[in-house]
Amino acid sequence: MNQPRVNIKWYVLGDLAASIFTWILFYYLRTFLYDAPFTVPPGFYLGAILYVSGWMSLHLLSGAYEDIYHKTAITETLRTFFISLLGCFGLLFFFILKNPQSNNNNYYQEFFALLIPVFITTLILRLILQRIARSQLDSGKVFFNVLLVGSGKNATQFYEAFTRNNETSGYAIRSFLNTNGNSDLQLPSDINTYQNLSDINNIIDADGIEEVIIAVEKKERDMLTRILQQLSDKDVNIKLTPDAVDIITGAVQTTNVMGVPLIDVHSGQLAPWQKNIKRLVDIVLSVLAMLLLLPLLLYTAIRTRLSSRGSILYAQERIGYKGIPFTIYKFRSMVKDAELNGPMLSSANDPRITKWGKVMRKWRLDELPQLWNIIKGEMSLVGPRPERKFYVDQILLRHPEYKYLFKVKPGLTSWGMVKFGYASSVDEMIQRMTYDLMYVENVSLVLDLRIMILTVLIIMKGEGK
Repeated sequence: MNQPRVNIKWYVLGDLAASIFTWILFYYLRTFLYDAPFTVPPGFYLGAILYVSGWMSLHLLSGAYEDIYHKTAITETLRTFFISLLGCFGLLFFFILKNPQSNNNNYYQEFFALLIPVFITTLILRLILQRIARSQLDSGKVFFNVLLVGSGKNATQFYEAFTRNNETSGYAIRSFLNTNGNSDLQLPSDINTYQNLSDINNIIDADGIEEVIIAVEKKERDMLTRILQQLSDKDVNIKLTPDAVDIITGAVQTTNVMGVPLIDVHSGQLAPWQKNIKRLVDIVLSVLAMLLLLPLLLYTAIRTRLSSRGSILYAQERIGYKGIPFTIYKFRSMVKDAELNGPMLSSANDPRITKWGKVMRKWRLDELPQLWNIIKGEMSLVGPRPERKFYVDQILLRHPEYKYLFKVKPGLTSWGMVKFGYASSVDEMIQRMTYDLMYVENVSLVLDLRIMILTVLIIMKGEGK
């Protein structure tokens, strides 16, 4: 069913309009501060471009352009005020440092002449859009399909609390997956009921599920791991019904969006602003690296071409973010047709590796073309190393939790690469997986920085293989 959802692009256009309006208004207000006629000075239009670009970048990095229906007026007001304050402080210090004066009172007046209009204008436009979104949820024109997974008391309690809830949440239970076949839960005929847990991915696709609520019993907690493994590469929000102990001890953070407390599962997910900063860092550092290392890239390409017959670059399909295949690029370090008999992992003394290939692997020069994969958005600087489907399928048979690694983009380097290194067998891949799972569960910008520093130290020591 097509829904008339408010597209986030209107949020972007609203911020763009607010930025342009406040730039013109700021120049008009300055005429009162300096008792001067309103004129368009030299550099007005260039300043407008830089000013608008700066604000839009700040809003993007703050995570403002996420789904409008999951925003609240309070959090959006606080976010808008903080970003407005940050941006205006930046401009204040820029002008003070650019044109230092013995008395900066005029700058302080300009600061408030900009802060107040920026905050109020931006916030009003955002709240108008949020009001439209809220009215759509209240009228039922927009809703989110929910899959309830469970069987016994927990599922029953959740459903009863949900139906008693008078507040319009925008959530609609579309499907119910019975985990043990013994549920006494009485559901309306318009809710699809399923019995086979292994079909959960097909259910999500067929019923257009956006939210999954897991309400299993304590004795079924081992089943919870299996469910989360199956959902690890699905683009759905996952929530759990908590035990009383979970709530009392504060061991987990809960939200109340459907009339009952629920635990949000955010494994491997950065906050929106951190995710945007990570992407910005990926692009900036990759572009700078390609420019600064251009002579080295050319030299490596020439040496690769002269080292043996075959192409300079080696392209191979790998499994990436959300289990989606992509093509990874490397400088060729093996002889031509090294895998005529099928996929084969390399080892330290692999005869297929060329003499120059060993040098490249020692200093990890063969990985440099993957900077292009990072710029394209298929990879990140830091994340679990991607593997071929041939080996992924083998690992999943033994360790289904490997699917958790698909919750983040694969990386040029990883915690597993730093702590374990390259894997020359499926068993070693599984050993390295432990470190990468730790990364996914504890992902942060600080951890990324630490991994990048350790990787640089390893490269400088020539400890690659």
